[in-house]
Amino acid sequence: MKTVKFLDTDKSEELRSEGKVIFPFLTEKDISSLLALFSTTHKSQPDGFYSSSHAEDKVWRKEISDQILEIIQEKLTPLFENIHMLGGAFIAKAPGSKGILPLHQDWNLVNEKEARSYNLWIPLVDVNTTNGAMRILEKSHLKQETYRGPNLPPVLYQINAEVDKHMVSLDMKAGEALLYDHALWHSSPVNQTNELRLAVVFGVVPIGADLKFYHQADDQVEEYASYPNFFFENDPKDGPKGLEKVRSFAFKSKALNLAEFQEIYLEEKANAVTMEQQKKRSFLQILGLKK
Repeated sequence: MKTVKFLDTDKSEELRSEGKVIFPFLTEKDISSLLALFSTTHKSQPDGFYSSSHAEDKVWRKEISDQILEIIQEKLTPLFENIHMLGGAFIAKAPGSKGILPLHQDWNLVNEKEARSYNLWIPLVDVNTTNGAMRILEKSHLKQETYRGPNLPPVLYQINAEVDKHMVSLDMKAGEALLYDHALWHSSPVNQTNELRLAVVFGVVPIGADLKFYHQADDQVEEYASYPNFFFENDPKDGPKGLEKVRSFAFKSKALNLAEFQEIYLEEKANAVTMEQQKKRSFLQILGLKK
């Protein structure tokens, strides 16, 4: 399994087992440089949830990514054995309900039976429950095989409200970095302040990982060979335009109900059986049939 590895082996293990690592990263000078870059490249404050990667101008998308990377690359590379940066963007959450990011998993950029892909997310302001910090479903990246792409619906979308009860907020300081597995379920709530919640984000894979694009076609999932600049040069609505299909296989992305979620993600079925056995044991003890 190809995974991104820190030089600090404890962080590598945390990334594998928890699906995320938070670590100190940018200096105040770096944060100021990124804030200045955002200000000079954005003439008005974005509305709702915004990503520079969604801009219509594809050349501009890439230029923004390159300029962000120029600021952070020097500090990033020495922390890892084998990190490969893909596209990056500014991510903004404006005040109000239009900025809510619903529960989801990010699209997998690799075959997750062979490798893992990640996001590196860096807030440029302090983030907390008030202004819409990242919320995660802990260790959820290990629970279920999923294939994810523009037309593959998230399997928990019908029970968002129930899943939300089990989410944990990742409060962070400006300049800290969160590296998380693309299969980790996450969301972010409404920004209740009057200020823009601004961050930068990059796709990340281990060096040597084969990039993929997944597309649903009826009950088949199609796997395509991809490349680093694919999402700069194309829009998600265009699907696997220009990519070579590697294989198709039977896989139906099925929405989970609450009981299935509890069994797969919370492992509550085993607990329920144990409780039932305990009740039965207690009843037998009352009857004097079991010590």
